[in-house]
Amino acid sequence: MSLDNLQTLLEKAVRESLREIALNVADEDGGRPTSQPPRSLESIVQEAAARTLAECSGRMRSSSTFGAAKNTTPLLSELSNTPWLVWRQAFHEASSYSFTSAPSAPMPTSSSGSPVGQTFAEFPEGEAAEEGKASSAASRRKLLQRRYSWGAASDEGTSFMKEADDVAAPGKRRERKENAVLVRKGLTIVSNASQHLMMRWQHPPKNFLLIGKKEDVHATAALIEMATWLSSRGFTVVLEHALLADQPHIRTVLPDALTFSQADPLEQSIDLVITIGGDGTLTWAVSLFGAGMPPLMSFAAGSLGFLTPFPLSACTRTLARVLDASQNGTPWPLVCRMRLKVEVRQRCPEGRQEDTITTLQCLNEVLVHRGASGALTKLDVSVDGERVTLVQGDGLILATPTGSTAYSLAAGGSIVHPGVPAILLTPVSPHSLSFRPALLPDSAVVTVKVPLSARHGAALSADGKDICMLSYGDSVEVRMSAWPVPTLCAGTETEDWFASCNRALRWNLREEQK
Repeated sequence: MSLDNLQTLLEKAVRESLREIALNVADEDGGRPTSQPPRSLESIVQEAAARTLAECSGRMRSSSTFGAAKNTTPLLSELSNTPWLVWRQAFHEASSYSFTSAPSAPMPTSSSGSPVGQTFAEFPEGEAAEEGKASSAASRRKLLQRRYSWGAASDEGTSFMKEADDVAAPGKRRERKENAVLVRKGLTIVSNASQHLMMRWQHPPKNFLLIGKKEDVHATAALIEMATWLSSRGFTVVLEHALLADQPHIRTVLPDALTFSQADPLEQSIDLVITIGGDGTLTWAVSLFGAGMPPLMSFAAGSLGFLTPFPLSACTRTLARVLDASQNGTPWPLVCRMRLKVEVRQRCPEGRQEDTITTLQCLNEVLVHRGASGALTKLDVSVDGERVTLVQGDGLILATPTGSTAYSLAAGGSIVHPGVPAILLTPVSPHSLSFRPALLPDSAVVTVKVPLSARHGAALSADGKDICMLSYGDSVEVRMSAWPVPTLCAGTETEDWFASCNRALRWNLREEQK
């Protein structure tokens, strides 16, 4: 951590201590009613110091990638990935519509207004790179247009229209309205989404990144066995630097194994990511990819395994089936799990020019909570620029459908199928009986801000990892990421999901009534 960052944290600690002391004095003088006893100066200082230490630790943890070698020289520059195809298999149509995408680009979506069965256009990588430059309103319109095809009912049936010039009222200037539909006998809607997502590599994959559960002898042994099996067949195996440092004997078994550094763009070098562990191992593997990522295959070696559909007992046979399918051009079922893009804006201290902005991606959830304070937190929540509510409680969870079975579920949130494009808004122990969880569209942009009227700051966590502390006026903006996580399925997306609900959560399991 730099001296500037450390100075910022110390300034924040002093500022919060002085604020708490002033509020405490006002309470003692009867400035405002309170049900809590006056706090001592020592407790105020200790609480501010604890928050500063937590933020310092969070910034130190987030400033490095533990799985990568800590140098700025690329170690995988000689590797190149294999492009892969992904398409939706229309189960209600004889035909299917498809598109192509490099692993480093986001999952393409339907061109607006296309009827079921029409071929999608190729999604250029440049469009993904311009994601941050496009306006949020335009992005939301595009998302809405891609998801559905609007049609108008008539005597000849439903007609889908890409554009219509004849939409102006008589006597008024006609304006060209793209994707407009002229409605005469009611409006119809047809979803462009389909249940089955399929993928296959254009050529057999050759570069494999293996991630195992840390400090687990069983998972490490399985990882070495799988890496040896792949290496013996001429494939390139990439392992974490931390694993090779902790287990130097692996170099004897796998002398040709490679590792990577923080300077390596993994999405441009890896064809398939393989995880051996639980959901935490999968989440860690996803965190190594800040943008797009290649397909991911997860084997269950953890305690829960909600996101790990493949059994470890048959790992080499299962991997051989995937490789045979890629060799024969046989498609494999896929689920693209939505991620969240999180932008943290911390107000600049006095004397500094600009706010500090940190951007990260997360797979499960974002948690804004009360941190080390024992009092309830206060958070202003806005959706698409409109203030919607004031959270007063332990915190607020913003989760993806994948994260709906994690912390959000424990806080009373709904279980959501991973194919549902939505953002979950789940309060944590709200001080209100009427504050229920809500489901927002994936086009929503949610902003959570610590108001100046709050009695203390807040803390931010993402996918179970502490990120930073939030002071007065700091905000967190959460939206759907352009970079999903493509995960191979053991069956279909729906089959795997219900199997996980039944196995891991024992969802609605009971004896049948006689």
